[in-house]
Amino acid sequence: MQYRFAAPSQMQMAADDLAESIRLTWFWSALSWNDIRQRYRGSMLGPFWLTLTTAAFIVGLGPLYATLFKLDINSYLPYLAVGITTWSFISGTIIDSSNTFVAAGDTIKQIRLPRLAVLFQVVWRNVIVFAHNIPIYLVVFLWFQPQFGWANLLVIPGFVLVTLNLVWIALVVAILCARFRDIAPIVASLMQMAFFLTPVMWNFKDHNVNPLLVGLNPFAAYIELIRAPLLGHAPQWVFVLSALGTLVLGSLLAFRLFVRARRRIVYWV
Repeated sequence: MQYRFAAPSQMQMAADDLAESIRLTWFWSALSWNDIRQRYRGSMLGPFWLTLTTAAFIVGLGPLYATLFKLDINSYLPYLAVGITTWSFISGTIIDSSNTFVAAGDTIKQIRLPRLAVLFQVVWRNVIVFAHNIPIYLVVFLWFQPQFGWANLLVIPGFVLVTLNLVWIALVVAILCARFRDIAPIVASLMQMAFFLTPVMWNFKDHNVNPLLVGLNPFAAYIELIRAPLLGHAPQWVFVLSALGTLVLGSLLAFRLFVRARRRIVYWV
């Protein structure tokens, strides 16, 4: 008697890919650290060059914009510092993800490696780079002495929620850029436009912009989930709902796309 075993469905293989990638946390996290070391090999300051560049940008433009918009420098500079560093994390992760599968093409063709492990490596690498901005926070906040309280602890779930959103965005971008190489420069251009449309350097409260309209921009919600707690305030509910909504809907969309594209990625790269 011959027994026939049903082949696993595409959705089951995609779910197995996710589970295996989670089990390989030690693997892609180690690769992320190695990427940082290789990128700044031979440099005296390493990734702290990014910290100095960001700090120079904040110190240079902070007083200028505070003067132009007639804002209190004591409140505007911390606002700008958190906005710029958070935006760098968001945009850096999305732009970096456009080359995820293309850069790992030789690897995934030669060895059996879950596709999402490669994506997690990119996201974690940007988390490490973002962590190098902590000295900026310490200097700015100790100098201007903002409010400290229980609301500051909300930055932890806020950061987790932002990172989870970046995972599904990075997955969508990585798949589309692997299939269509022209999308990568388009993504970079769109992120430049989004920078000016997102309250990174300008405060929607000072310009009497309705928070509901700002909440339609998911990037604004992501920044506020990190910036508001660090400045001593709880994020407004509209931003929390916006981030949760994009996480649920975006994750479903990204997983559906991953189910359809998973087997084809190796041929596209």
